[in-house]
Amino acid sequence: MLNYCARYISVYRHKLAVYLSMSIVSTIIAIIIPIFCGQIIDLMTSNQDVYRLIKMGILVLLLGFLNILIGYWNYRFYIVIQTNTAEDISEDIIHHLHKISLNELQKYDMGYLNESINNDSNSIVIFFLSLIVNALSNGLMLLSSLLILCTISLKVGAVLFLLICLYIIFFLGIRDKLLREAESYKDARSVFFSALLEQFGNIKFIKQQALEDYYKSKLKQEFKIFFEKALSVQQFFYRYSSADDILEIAVNFCIYVLGGISVVKGNMTIGGFTIILNFYKNIIASIKYFADLGKEYQDNNASYKRLQKYCELKEQKNGVQILEDISTISCNNLCFTRDGQRILQGLNITFEKGEIYCIHGENGSGKTTLIDLLSGLFIGEYEGEIYYNDINIENIDMREMRRRKISILEQEPYVLGGSLEDNICLSGKQLESKYFSRIIKKKIGTVGENGKGISGGEKQKIGILRVLAKQSDVLIFDEPTSALDQESKKDFFDLLKKIKKEKIIIFISHDKEAKQIADKVIEMSVENHD
Repeated sequence: MLNYCARYISVYRHKLAVYLSMSIVSTIIAIIIPIFCGQIIDLMTSNQDVYRLIKMGILVLLLGFLNILIGYWNYRFYIVIQTNTAEDISEDIIHHLHKISLNELQKYDMGYLNESINNDSNSIVIFFLSLIVNALSNGLMLLSSLLILCTISLKVGAVLFLLICLYIIFFLGIRDKLLREAESYKDARSVFFSALLEQFGNIKFIKQQALEDYYKSKLKQEFKIFFEKALSVQQFFYRYSSADDILEIAVNFCIYVLGGISVVKGNMTIGGFTIILNFYKNIIASIKYFADLGKEYQDNNASYKRLQKYCELKEQKNGVQILEDISTISCNNLCFTRDGQRILQGLNITFEKGEIYCIHGENGSGKTTLIDLLSGLFIGEYEGEIYYNDINIENIDMREMRRRKISILEQEPYVLGGSLEDNICLSGKQLESKYFSRIIKKKIGTVGENGKGISGGEKQKIGILRVLAKQSDVLIFDEPTSALDQESKKDFFDLLKKIKKEKIIIFISHDKEAKQIADKVIEMSVENHD
């Protein structure tokens, strides 16, 4: 985990160096101030020069203000490093997940993934920064405080050291249990937050079907499972943290009894006893930090292991060859099975440039699956062969082909929030004005996220224009006319016939008019799967 975080944080190493340096200066000031405070008390009790006492007081005041100023800038550097590093980690993991098999990715709940990646990335970065900065500061504080305390009273220092050693032994005995509890709690929390996301993600469906009571009951069941796990883990962590309280009680006894005896016997000044009290607080704070660090390490190690599971998911196979032109796409004895169900069986077909193909068939016959296979979404997960220009698809860089040479209109086009142009020209290419005017005749202003504020037909037109804007060799449309009016449908079909010469055009449609303009109709049936 530490090496993993260090690789990302090293990008901000200059800011980290400043943050670390200021933290050390702040710690040194925190060590010096109690010593000066003890000396001020001794000056008060010994009736020495008032002028010197005032100078010491002003020095303590200035050091306090300096520490506040350092703390302000330190926090700014911390926020910059922490938020950017966590974002870099999340971004890389999400980018990796984009490259794994669609089948593999669909095994995960999206709400769970979202909560897990975001929280775990932030968690391990916060822990790492705490380790390299706060561990150094607290270690310096602890050692310095013990050394100064031993200088004032060796007995008190020796007893404190013994208690610290006993606490370390205690932690080593339960650290494995800490890790297991932390992992189970994180999983339960992610499942619950996924259930929360479902409540909002399906809000329209819930309202349409009047399922408010059902979903409320479902959420209660998920919360009950999460609550029971959270309560169990909290009880365990409370027992663990009670060791801190026991340690503090023991230290209190040592300080007040042993220190008090030394003052009574004249072996220690009141100022020296005050210094011990101040450093005792520093020692307790540092010990508690390192005690929590052990628990935090196990907790964040669970987060790291969960992130690593995502990173270790095998990327989908992707070739290296890039085609400058696509003239044919062929399927030879193509078979595909998902979740034990045969979707396609022995399909043989060739798509050629200059032709319009209409894939027709009942629901469940594998039409959309065929499109997914042709576009390279399931490479290595099917039987048979798929060829582009007589080159096996497994040898082609299909991610690059989808970016440049293949355009796909989804059955439910996803629309981004923003302007119409932002939605259409995702590839950066400019759409020819003659295409634009033939598809969209009514002005569309700013579009809400996922098409909020526009009709289904307008979403479909934006999707069609997005396909055309890439100027690809292969145009694939999944139910492109389902939400179009008759006039828009006719314009769309006329446009396809006009541009088909230099393209392979494939569309899935139940529309009878679509079959009429197609050069070839491919009939698919559920009965052909077996």
